[in-house]
Amino acid sequence: MIQTVVKIYQQRSLREKFLLQGFILVLFVIWSQGFLGKFATWNNQRQSTSIELMTQQQWLDREAQYEEALAIALEKVEPSKTFSAAQLSGQVDALIREIQLEGKTDIDPVQTRTSEIFNDHTMRLRLKNVTVQEFINLNSRLKTFSPYIAPKSIRITKNQRRPEEMNIRFEINSFDLNQQSI
Repeated sequence: MIQTVVKIYQQRSLREKFLLQGFILVLFVIWSQGFLGKFATWNNQRQSTSIELMTQQQWLDREAQYEEALAIALEKVEPSKTFSAAQLSGQVDALIREIQLEGKTDIDPVQTRTSEIFNDHTMRLRLKNVTVQEFINLNSRLKTFSPYIAPKSIRITKNQRRPEEMNIRFEINSFDLNQQSI
């Protein structure tokens, strides 16, 4: 078969031979680019996987250190003082009613993220037309429950119509320990 291809090639004119060689060269360049692109992708994935494995190995090597730090942290937390999602919502609602801000407040439902050790609860409050004193009262009341209830973020915007009042967006965070981890 190769002899037949060589024989056909030799029967061609010089111009046809150059065109055929050029065509083969173009095909080889296209194939090489595809091969080198796939090789570069494979090499990048190999390197990132290697880095990820090294990081995971470092975590595993420090397992005892992490367990010790967790035990120390759990000793400082009293499970009876932590708040579940419903308790967080109820406590914040009670604080708002106590300060008499219920007409100025919008409360979003509590969002919960579950993990092996604890459940992380987050809720958002929107307060409209609040005075500085009302904001200070709410913030100081929330601080009495620290570290079990804590503001995650606070955004304050001024009220365009009444400069003495402001609009506030609170993101409040709470946690409770999973019973299996205790």
